Amino acid sequence: MKKSISIPEWHEMAQKGEAPSMRVLIQGNSMFPLVRKNRDYVTIQPLEGTPGIGDIVMFSDPQRENRFVLHRVWRIEQKGVLTWGDNCLYPDQWMPLDAVWGKATLIERGRRAICPDPRRGLRLARFWHVAGRGWRLARRIKRKLCGALTPKKMRK
Repeated sequence: MKKSISIPEWHEMAQKGEAPSMRVLIQGNSMFPLVRKNRDYVTIQPLEGTPGIGDIVMFSDPQRENRFVLHRVWRIEQKGVLTWGDNCLYPDQWMPLDAVWGKATLIERGRRAICPDPRRGLRLARFWHVAGRGWRLARRIKRKLCGALTPKKMRK
């Protein structure tokens, strides 16, 4: 029987060069539409070397303890790496390269296996950053219009 390990335990193993690849059920919407919440599993491998632009990487959330994030590498400079979720309005803050723990190598949706292609994914992310904003704005307007058209008694 396979023993399950926590992400922090996996990270310790990865730092020693002993970590196997890890399969994780995704709990957030930040990489939608490529990765879907509570539906897709992502295989993460320990990071070897520097990630490339467009790679999907895992790192510890600097704002919340015991929370881990999968976002796309947007820029790499001497000061570190800039990541941005495909479905996020704004990029993350710059972080040092050693803050990146692993790289997504496979996305599983049911019986379908998706190998993340960095260049294609970056084009999708650029498109979604623009189209997603329009989509979110349209949903917000629709909610306001539907709310304005409903009688006051029904809105309570």
